[in-house]
Amino acid sequence: MKYINFKRYKFSTIVKTLSKFVPNFLQIFKFINLRRYDFKRIYKYADFKNILKYTDFRKFNLVKNRKYFNFINSKFFLVHLPAGIIFFGFLYLAIPIFYNYDKSRIQNQICNNDNNINCIIKGEVVYRFFPTPRLKIIDLTINGNEGKKITLVKAKKALVKLSFKNLLAKEKHKPKKINLYKYETILDFKKIKKYGKYFEKRITNIPITLKSGKVIFNEGNNYIATINEGDIDLKFNKKEIEAELKGKFLNDNIYLTLNKKNIDNKMSTDLIIKMSNLNFLTKANFFTSEKNKMNGNFLIKKGKNKIAGLFTYKNGELNINKSNLKNIFFDGNLDGEITFLPYFNFDLNLNLNNINFTRLYNYFLSLDEINQKNVFKVNKKINGKLNLSTDKIYSKHNLIKSFESRLNFYNGNVNIEQFLINLGKLGAADVLGEINNDKNLTNLKFESNIFIDNKKKFRSKFGIYRQKNLSPNYFVSGNFDLDNIKTSIYEISGNNKFKSEDIDYIEREFNDLMLENGFNYLFDFQKFKSFLKSISTEEN
Repeated sequence: MKYINFKRYKFSTIVKTLSKFVPNFLQIFKFINLRRYDFKRIYKYADFKNILKYTDFRKFNLVKNRKYFNFINSKFFLVHLPAGIIFFGFLYLAIPIFYNYDKSRIQNQICNNDNNINCIIKGEVVYRFFPTPRLKIIDLTINGNEGKKITLVKAKKALVKLSFKNLLAKEKHKPKKINLYKYETILDFKKIKKYGKYFEKRITNIPITLKSGKVIFNEGNNYIATINEGDIDLKFNKKEIEAELKGKFLNDNIYLTLNKKNIDNKMSTDLIIKMSNLNFLTKANFFTSEKNKMNGNFLIKKGKNKIAGLFTYKNGELNINKSNLKNIFFDGNLDGEITFLPYFNFDLNLNLNNINFTRLYNYFLSLDEINQKNVFKVNKKINGKLNLSTDKIYSKHNLIKSFESRLNFYNGNVNIEQFLINLGKLGAADVLGEINNDKNLTNLKFESNIFIDNKKKFRSKFGIYRQKNLSPNYFVSGNFDLDNIKTSIYEISGNNKFKSEDIDYIEREFNDLMLENGFNYLFDFQKFKSFLKSISTEEN
């Protein structure tokens, strides 16, 4: 090594020599004026047929003279030329290792010099040429600066893959792709509109891949969920944005694709979400106008549960214009409004063509005791109105023909503003009440009016032939403890108001017969028939 003086042979000199070699070589052709030669004229006067006719190729012994043409066996073509190509190729790729890279220039290059988006490199930047030319960046953060600063993504390591062109001039390095490793991004639903703006403005025009990271979902300071082992591909073109995500969500594999195109000055978006174990699928296609109004269609499917329809969205409000809903229990249509910002709220109409009550009730009974009670637990963040009705109810004894209701959800409670039950020729029933969810108890406070239109048919249906003094209507009020599964009756009145001892007796009979095994006999027709028989002689 002592015989080599590196100071005499600077890499900058080598770079300049290599960069000037090709242009200087091409200068040779400036002195050759090919237009001077009329090749058509030469071809016209050249009698190639006669030349070939009087040419005797047998005089040329190619076998005897092959040693003059055997370039393949020469050392130049077998050793020196390949070695030279490999050496200069290696030199071309390796020289940028000795460069010093300006972090600020790379930060601006990654983030498009956009004032609303900035990149921060906290660690070192080094060049690597294997397996392809690239810059290795330690600790990269991408922030959004519109208003209050938002951290979009943090990555422990980033690789910026470079084009093979102009590698010797570092100011001309052209990034082809960015890979972020062990990243973390936090999506706050309260700032969802800002994320959309950053996405549409394009963080960068360079394709980005995020590998082995986390996507954390929050609502303000409240944690919601996390996608782990998330791999994300982002591609930004002039008129198109593509995104693909694969990861683990709720112990399931999640797959998401998003494609946005500019068609006639409108953004067309295709969205697909799949979860394999849950057999869950969501598809949506919609157009976004200049006023940020979205119009489109959607499909949500989980196993045999399916809803598809049309919607519009603007300023945090989703309007479902028309939809079809179907599962193993019922089918019908849904329409109405869902508001996401500033608070979640809804006003929906769910009109069912039919409902299979027997199948739904059997499914409810198949749940364990905890899950049965959780059916009546309502999340405090669910607030809104639901108008629920059905035209046909399928059940074993076909007692209830149809119903319509108005329900109001607020702070984990449900206010039953109306629940009108059609009993066909027997009559009808109207129920009012409220489901209160306290910390320890869930109670249904109710008031009901029962109307009997056909007394004879009513007696025949329930086998209470001895009851001659049926009232055309009854009023019942009370409380149903949904945790301990027990009923308390406050008042019963028909033609006359029932005495307290009669109410106590009816209450005991209902709890003993209808609730003796939890919810198992609550909607059992035979049990209810036995209950009415037991109290039919107790009316004043």
